[in-house]
Amino acid sequence: MTRAGLVGVLAVLSLASILAADERDRESLRDLQDVRVAAEDLSLVTPVKGFSADELRKTVEAKLEQAGVPVANQGEFPVGDPYLRVRLTTSKAVGGVVAYDVQVDFVQLVFLRRNPSVTFNRAETWKASSHSGIVAAGRLAEEMRRELANQVDQFIAAYKSVNPK
Repeated sequence: MTRAGLVGVLAVLSLASILAADERDRESLRDLQDVRVAAEDLSLVTPVKGFSADELRKTVEAKLEQAGVPVANQGEFPVGDPYLRVRLTTSKAVGGVVAYDVQVDFVQLVFLRRNPSVTFNRAETWKASSHSGIVAAGRLAEEMRRELANQVDQFIAAYKSVNPK
């Protein structure tokens, strides 16, 4: 087999592995009664207008509700304490550019198969394709909003794939 052929086979096998893992991850979203949203780890060295933890939570909750994903009210903790975690990070602006990172994942309580009596283990059971980038400081808010919306859309699609109405 040629080198190019081997690379092609490895790429197909890797893609199949990723798709299988994605399907397992989506299954962790099945039968959720509702989802809490938590904006965590806001490490905004360069502040971004409209990106406080509370504003982010409300923005994500509105997008989920609009898509038909049930959202838990603040202060409610559904069974398993499932929540969509939003984490944003920015660097200090240097030379008019800023580095940023947007991560959206889903966390819930899990039980260890080998020791089910151990409780309150939180685990990330689903994760969006996260994105880091470098952008002109004047475009930071726009780029971060676009990326956040993209990742929340990924969650909505995964949720709906295992919770059809």
